[in-house]
Amino acid sequence: MDLNLTAEQQALWQHLTNFSQEKLAPLDAQLAQGRQASAEAYQLLVTEGLPELGLAQPFGLELDLSTQALAVAAVAQGSVSAAVMLATTWVTATALTLYGKPAQFAETLQAAKTKPLAIAVTEPDGGGRQASQTSASKQADEHWSLVGDKSFVVNGGQAAAYLVLTRTFRGNHLQFLVPATQKALRVLEPVQLAGLPGVPAATIRLNGVSATTSQILGYQDQGMTIARHIDALARIFIGAISVGVGQRTLAVVKRYAHERALGKGLLSDEPLIQQQAGELAIRLHTSELLTWDAAQRVDQKQDFEVAATMAAVTAAENSLVMTQQAAQLIGGIAYTKALPLAQLTGEAQALGMMTGAKAQLTRQVGWHALGIDERKQLTADQPVAVAKRLKVADLHRVVKTLRLTEDVPVTVGSIKAAKRLIVLGQGALEPAVLLQAQQLAKWIGAAVAVTQPLTKLEQFSQNQLIGIDGATVAPEVIINIGISGAEQYVLGMTGAKHILSVNPDEKAPIFKVSQQAFVGTAADFLTGMIAALN
Repeated sequence: MDLNLTAEQQALWQHLTNFSQEKLAPLDAQLAQGRQASAEAYQLLVTEGLPELGLAQPFGLELDLSTQALAVAAVAQGSVSAAVMLATTWVTATALTLYGKPAQFAETLQAAKTKPLAIAVTEPDGGGRQASQTSASKQADEHWSLVGDKSFVVNGGQAAAYLVLTRTFRGNHLQFLVPATQKALRVLEPVQLAGLPGVPAATIRLNGVSATTSQILGYQDQGMTIARHIDALARIFIGAISVGVGQRTLAVVKRYAHERALGKGLLSDEPLIQQQAGELAIRLHTSELLTWDAAQRVDQKQDFEVAATMAAVTAAENSLVMTQQAAQLIGGIAYTKALPLAQLTGEAQALGMMTGAKAQLTRQVGWHALGIDERKQLTADQPVAVAKRLKVADLHRVVKTLRLTEDVPVTVGSIKAAKRLIVLGQGALEPAVLLQAQQLAKWIGAAVAVTQPLTKLEQFSQNQLIGIDGATVAPEVIINIGISGAEQYVLGMTGAKHILSVNPDEKAPIFKVSQQAFVGTAADFLTGMIAALN
């Protein structure tokens, strides 16, 4: 695979292609004939430690997406079914890592080391994410009821948990993580996927599943963005699996051409065969380059949606054409079980269907090419998840909910003893902002603390520092203003009962540990809070 791989990637590639050929390929033939359960194939992956490669630390090795795509292509050489199961697990786990709080989903990510995960989008009436009608209705504070059916769920019946796309009565989309053990979740009859008989799939029914807000990925209007992200990641993996199909197809042709006698020579000596093999190689390398480019865009935090679509559409189509051309090149024996080409053709057709409607996907690429694509860019550093995103109009409710008008001692002593804290970072250095922050602190009886850079200012001291080099605090309320969320600070303040953070960057890490987020300037927040208190 000529893709300028690192030494580590090259070693992994060699190891996994050997594993795939020696262990997965023999089992895959039994899977295709229904003589072996798909759980056995996944268990082989678990025994080899493969699921952990794509899981975030500390649950796994958290390899970059380029290396994950490489691994999936290698697995697909031996078993497309196993590759689909693994890729689905990794896409689900990546969504949890990017859009969730690690503490919320730690149990699921731990379970993913030994059991697959699943994504539930499609419904019996058809359609994709836009057609989702599975309902999520709020019952009380922090509690929801989920009702609806999801069909063609890959890993259905074997998954440790399901990522379910739902719709509220207001038309907003939410993504819920539902453990397989959750009451009122039923796995209905298995679904046989055409061309992929070894992939476990099923319809699942949510019959009033009771879920909590902690099971929601992202903030509460981010469901469709997460669905887009999942789709785009899945397309990269479809590209990688299609590459694996193409690699195995070319390997079959190469081996057969060198073994098949033709007259006084071999099939590989024929100019026409050489030309046809060249056409196969060109298609394969095109698929490799497009898939690799899309995966690298993810790793480099660039917009990758269009690149992912190009990779999936092209690689899936190329893999199908390659299997068909290979069968014509080899002849009648290609349609027997002596060679895997008939099975590979069915799998390539299935991958094309999993990609989606080609006309719609190429039209989306056309929007981008013509400069008329109005969708927001999709990168691997989307806005981080918080329980609630605040606007200025919400601040009067914040004052009421957090009871900030109730008296606490204005002279609060050390920051360790304070019940309320306002913590200032580099984003709050303007004199007017500092003055407003001190005024707000006085009005709500809060102590003022700072991060390391502000201890250099005359008005602050080392005694006001929170973090590894300062104090560890556990107030009832902490308001972070202009703080990015460096680990040395976060470790000092995570004991707070309620964390509200203010930052103009919606991707700021501080939001990952916050219950409420104000995405905007410190001045706008402070002006709004003071007005709300008045």
